[in-house]
Amino acid sequence: MPVIEVMGLASGVSRMYPVGPLDLEVNLLTWLRLQHITMASSCDGKGVCRKCAIQNGWLTCELTLGEFLERCPEAKILVSYL
Repeated sequence: MPVIEVMGLASGVSRMYPVGPLDLEVNLLTWLRLQHITMASSCDGKGVCRKCAIQNGWLTCELTLGEFLERCPEAKILVSYL
């Protein structure tokens, strides 16, 4: 089972989260929220506000977890805070 590392840039805190096969099709913003990771998104995932951006300017509302893992094989998500 793959594992995603989520690291808060402000705190330096790093947490590991397992990924199940059904998770791969879930929107990344939704998946992070299901893991109780607060992600800002005033447009509620429509890709307008850009507040849900992670490294490389990727918007979590525009990627599935599977697409993220294809783009980022090291499976590390960098968020502003954690």
